[in-house]
Amino acid sequence: MLGLFNDEEKRKMMIKKTRRFLEKGFEKGKVGVQKAWEEYREERARRERDKAYEEDYEAEFRFREGDIDFRMLISAEEARLYERARRKLKEVKLIHSDSRVHQQWESKKYLTLHDYFTEKIQHYYQRRNEDPVALHRTIRFCERQIEYAPVAVRAYRMDPYNFSLPEHPGYETLISLYEEVGEWHEALRLARKAKKQGWEGDWDARIRELEDRGGTL
Repeated sequence: MLGLFNDEEKRKMMIKKTRRFLEKGFEKGKVGVQKAWEEYREERARRERDKAYEEDYEAEFRFREGDIDFRMLISAEEARLYERARRKLKEVKLIHSDSRVHQQWESKKYLTLHDYFTEKIQHYYQRRNEDPVALHRTIRFCERQIEYAPVAVRAYRMDPYNFSLPEHPGYETLISLYEEVGEWHEALRLARKAKKQGWEGDWDARIRELEDRGGTL
């Protein structure tokens, strides 16, 4: 999706806005300059937070199997990763005749996006305390991985060499973040959802703990 302005135009607009902030401050003296600078920093922080949630989607991912008809918009990078995995599956089918190998790589194809979300969650989560934007992006990638979870469940189960679901980083991380701020209701909702989908974890104990802390549904 194309934006209204390119990067150079956005940079020039930001410089002009900074100049206006500072000129406004100079008119009011030293205290005014400080206040204008603080206003500029707040505005920049707001823009960065908004940017963390900007969705630059290039394609639509669709998965249809049985009772699932799943659609999800994906970025250009995500589309490239998925297309690469799709081509790899084609190559494997030309080399191997074993249907189990085909199923394994079919699983890998769909798990490409799940694994990508995991990498992003881990990357931004480590930086969440130093960079507010990193926290917003951590949350966003957790939400995207949770949204994608029904496909990931099917993908793991179509692999003949896999016998159970692993832990789900999106659920685990977002639940922990909700617990940090005392959002017991949201944490409980996600814990119950993760348990229902079958992801690895001691969900019964965690659900009881969240209920004791005030989570209700």
